[in-house]
Amino acid sequence: MYWALLILAATLAGAPPDPRLISVYPTTGQTGSTFTASIRGNAIARCTGVYAPAAGLQFAVEGVSKDKSTDVVKLRVTVAPSAKPGPYALRLITANGVSNALTLHVTDLTVVAEPEGTHETAETAVAISSMPVVFNGMIGDKGESDYYSFHANAGDTVTFTAGSGLPAPGAPGGNARGFDPSLTLYEQGSSWFETKRWNRIAFNDEPLWVIGRNTDAALAYRFQKSGTYLLRVEAFSGQGGPDYGYQLVARQGEWPGPGEPASKDWEERSYTRRLSHDRMTEIAARGEAKKHASIETYGTNLTLPGFLEGVIAEPRQAHRARFQLAAPQDIAIEIETPEASPPLFNPIVRLLNEKGEEVATNVQAGRGACTGALTKSLQPKVAVPLRDTGEYTVEVREATADLAGPQFRYRVLVRPQVPHIGQVRIAEDHVNLYPGEARTVRVVFDREEDFRGALAVSVEGLPEGVEALASADFEPDKDAPITAGKRERYQPRTERTVVAFSAAEDAKVTEQPVVLRIAARAIAGSRPGAVIARKEIPMMVVAKP
Repeated sequence: MYWALLILAATLAGAPPDPRLISVYPTTGQTGSTFTASIRGNAIARCTGVYAPAAGLQFAVEGVSKDKSTDVVKLRVTVAPSAKPGPYALRLITANGVSNALTLHVTDLTVVAEPEGTHETAETAVAISSMPVVFNGMIGDKGESDYYSFHANAGDTVTFTAGSGLPAPGAPGGNARGFDPSLTLYEQGSSWFETKRWNRIAFNDEPLWVIGRNTDAALAYRFQKSGTYLLRVEAFSGQGGPDYGYQLVARQGEWPGPGEPASKDWEERSYTRRLSHDRMTEIAARGEAKKHASIETYGTNLTLPGFLEGVIAEPRQAHRARFQLAAPQDIAIEIETPEASPPLFNPIVRLLNEKGEEVATNVQAGRGACTGALTKSLQPKVAVPLRDTGEYTVEVREATADLAGPQFRYRVLVRPQVPHIGQVRIAEDHVNLYPGEARTVRVVFDREEDFRGALAVSVEGLPEGVEALASADFEPDKDAPITAGKRERYQPRTERTVVAFSAAEDAKVTEQPVVLRIAARAIAGSRPGAVIARKEIPMMVVAKP
């Protein structure tokens, strides 16, 4: 109890100023090349090295400067010829500890730096002489745009993608902040008033704007005639500044646009998560740890648990399947749309009783927190207590009356509920400690389908003189949600636990980050289950100034 009170009494006031990276430029390096990159951030002036454990990249600190209130660290980056193309995590080691991570991309395509000066007219446009090519560019001022010129033949298809380095991975706000690049394509024309007029023929801001998703732009165009064309890169909302670097990729042919990075974490409530035939066993491993039989796929008649699969190929189609319920049971309905998801494909799933009355649906009704207005949203999972026996019908349709197609594929799983832990989220990216100080890491988790067991959290790899203690911190009271619907059917019960890291007064200062391995496992009854969530976090014990 004494130690718990001591930890809770520790404040962050004495913690080292957290080194925070904002941006890296250039964002992309070519295999076999050496170049200079600028890292901008706060509390990184006393940089001593780089932490990037992945093989293939070497770094050397060339210098540190100041740009108004922002620190700038110059790095010499050497990319090995054998380096695998893709994203690489990059952190700085400073006298204040280890920083958050930025992403540096490696490609085997030709990489060209944007030339000095402005490129805001057709006369000053950067020439694209060959493809494929990657340009490292920057929107250095608000309202600025960069033009690129190139030649295309009739019948050619060219794909352009513009990727941004902002916001930094893990930064709050998602695509509601940061750099949202857009692409505009022009062809040369004329008018009575302007003999050298450039006419817009194509535009793309991003393939699909949805809060929290990627805002990188992608534009594929098939040219009808030969000639010289212009491509403009700009920030959609007119942002600009020294942190607004981008990578422009130009390729012959049609290429897929930037996709969402595949998540390594468990996803409970997502239309694109994979619902396998072993779904019952997979979720049981996060709770009761029982083996379940493989789930079958059915057509017009279901046996629980069972899959209903289909395609809404024509507008106004509705697919139905029936099942018998011999005894009262709590069920869960999960929906997967592997090819197109909301807002493109908006599946409405209804559960009807023998009289044709709606018992449940995946349409959640509630009141918005801002205005209190009634809102409705589609959910990929719904938990339903069924107390009446008899025949039930599952109905699947598209929310609109005019949208359909081969990409409107769905898989609906109807199954008994299995109490388990859903998503586990550990937001912290790194931990820095002074000797004699303490920091906390929150582990947030969801209780799914009335799971009443415990979540156990363990930590391995602690540096000498540092211990991890189970703890609790203060959480302000929250107002009850204003809701007109049955929230418990659509949302899990979210809780959190806290791990406090305490460094002894004589804890040894670390020169390099030590990687903590945090693991979480469910405990149902008296049986600890397998690890269901893991995260590695670099930690440093920093000398007091």
